Amino acid sequence: MTIAPHITTDHDEIRRWVQAHHGAPARDSAGQLRIDFLGTVTGFERLSWDEWFTAFEEQALALCYPEPHIRGGTSAWFELVPRDGAVLGAIE
Repeated sequence: MTIAPHITTDHDEIRRWVQAHHGAPARDSAGQLRIDFLGTVTGFERLSWDEWFTAFEEQALALCYPEPHIRGGTSAWFELVPRDGAVLGAIE
């Protein structure tokens, strides 16, 4: 069975997904946007949602995660992907 990715740029959906997986907006020491899950990664700087989404828009990113997680899955697997070539809202 192939699991189709869900790709979104919707800020409210992203915030809900991150918070449902106990994450917080962050960036690493190289300035790359990240999600800090449970505060377990050292070296991440926590950001406000406004700061994170400003950078998210400037970098033209989208959040990609497996479709079953829309329905309450527990895995926090995700990718921040470039919007170029991404099929937003893709669900198989």
